[in-house]
Amino acid sequence: MIFIGLLLCAIALFVIIIKVKTILNGKLVEGKIVGYVRSAKGTHGMVSYNYKILLEYNEEMYYVTSIDSLTGTDGGIPRKNLGMYCNVYFNPKSPEKRVAIKGFRKLEWIAFFLFLMGFFMIIIELNSIL
Repeated sequence: MIFIGLLLCAIALFVIIIKVKTILNGKLVEGKIVGYVRSAKGTHGMVSYNYKILLEYNEEMYYVTSIDSLTGTDGGIPRKNLGMYCNVYFNPKSPEKRVAIKGFRKLEWIAFFLFLMGFFMIIIELNSIL
């Protein structure tokens, strides 16, 4: 049980580190959400889609994929936030990498609760041992 708790905490920290690294290394650029990329499929009909964003930087157009995602059911085409203009943290040194959307906090909340769940699993297991 302690191993699973440590694993959950490590995954949550990894996600937060990637998000913070993207924000610190990126420049704030305006983009438009133009589509979705299917990133994961669950076993019970749930699918996760990353946002596909079109942005212009130094008079060049880039299609980038975001770290942030949208979850929906399998078979349905998502329409949420499609065509929305947003600010993204874009790293011009590595344009093929993912970007972070400013103002979208879903990923941070998921990582926070994942970390808390792992932390409480460790505490409960240590209390039962002692």
